[in-house]
Amino acid sequence: MKLTRTQRLIRIVEILHAGRKCGVSTLADEFGVSRRSVFRDMNVLRDAGLACHFDAETESYALEKSFYLRPLDLTLEEGMALLMLTRKVISERVLPAYRSTVSAGLKIEAAVPDDIREHCGAVLENVDFEWSQISDVDPVSDLIVRVEKSIIARRKIHIRYDSYYDKREIETTLRPFRVFFRRRGWYVVGHSERHREVRMFKLERIVDMEKTPGTFRMDKDFSLRAFFGNAWNMIRGDERFHVEIVFGAKVAGNVEEVMWHPTQRTRRRSDGSLVFEADVDGIDEILWWVLGYGDQAVVVEPDALRANLAKHAEQMLKQYRRNSTSPAR
Repeated sequence: MKLTRTQRLIRIVEILHAGRKCGVSTLADEFGVSRRSVFRDMNVLRDAGLACHFDAETESYALEKSFYLRPLDLTLEEGMALLMLTRKVISERVLPAYRSTVSAGLKIEAAVPDDIREHCGAVLENVDFEWSQISDVDPVSDLIVRVEKSIIARRKIHIRYDSYYDKREIETTLRPFRVFFRRRGWYVVGHSERHREVRMFKLERIVDMEKTPGTFRMDKDFSLRAFFGNAWNMIRGDERFHVEIVFGAKVAGNVEEVMWHPTQRTRRRSDGSLVFEADVDGIDEILWWVLGYGDQAVVVEPDALRANLAKHAEQMLKQYRRNSTSPAR
């Protein structure tokens, strides 16, 4: 949504007061306006008595120190942590209405003492934070808000859903319990009348959603932790397996330094290989993780996981042998 001029002027003040270095082109790109519009905005702010000036050396605008928000009493470490959050984390396109989140972050930054903001800002110029591949939150931002309102009002929702499992669109009435972000996207979990159990649905696969007259009582004992149990990631199986995998020395360090699962235990062998153990509800998800390490991962147990991996390896071998003379195009 394009900002009005008044909203744009307020936003410029917030950006400058937060100590950001912004040139004409940067501001023009930020608001989707021409450079000429930015020059006009700056003249309006000066005419209103705002003490801002253009720094020719950095080719950016700056705001002279003035009262805007009462400075926070922060230590250097607290200031660094706060600016890390506002400048490097919440600016990513992960949170719904992330533009509003960025705006709130700027207001918080404006209350940080000048000396802390300047010191930490200089340090953070050399720090980058990048999320792994995720779904774009923009298409589902409105849906997230609507589902959240339904949860608060204890209102059932009727959805049409593009189901990968059913390979077609399905419909169900849902009692929504939680909205959550996990791994690469946003989900809603709740009791599905179609499935007669608690299910999760990825928001970007919801084709249509409508409120219904029906209300429901929230299950006070429901928790995401219990819902996922000991699933490897998100898909909880019906059976718990003790998993033991030996990783070769080439990848042992990479595996060891990451907390893949809350139950994992690791130990190194004298040859540099790594023994990885975990107790997992279901093995479908962990199968794909193991396959990613190729011949550097050998499953010791369970037998069911070994059998599934062997089956996939045989199918892959047949496919590559079949296409060795005429690669698939």
